[in-house]
Amino acid sequence: MMNAFELPKSILSLAEELQITQISWLGVTVQIPKFAVYAIIENPLFDKVIYRNGREIGLLNFGRYSIPILDPFRGNIELKPNYAVVISHSRGNLFGLYGYPADYVDPDVHISSYHGSVPRIVRDYV
Repeated sequence: MMNAFELPKSILSLAEELQITQISWLGVTVQIPKFAVYAIIENPLFDKVIYRNGREIGLLNFGRYSIPILDPFRGNIELKPNYAVVISHSRGNLFGLYGYPADYVDPDVHISSYHGSVPRIVRDYV
């Protein structure tokens, strides 16, 4: 039988709070779970802009990887956002990256894991 013990504070905070990266794009706030944020790139320069489904998408090339940067509101990409927030996603054993442009990024927002908005915030990233 295992003895019960108190979790270290560094781990306990992961269970009690959801860490969020909060971005602002065109005056609208978007909250992304921090576990889904792969990178935050300041002053990104797109290697090229492509057209897919009637919208402009910026591409950032890093070695053999091309990361599409999409307007989260399904508009055309602005050519010089202040930031590109790169998000990781997976389906089964496949891994990919995409990103959102941002005018402002606050990478250190915390909310209670019991807050009513947590399921809405995480549902698209798990």
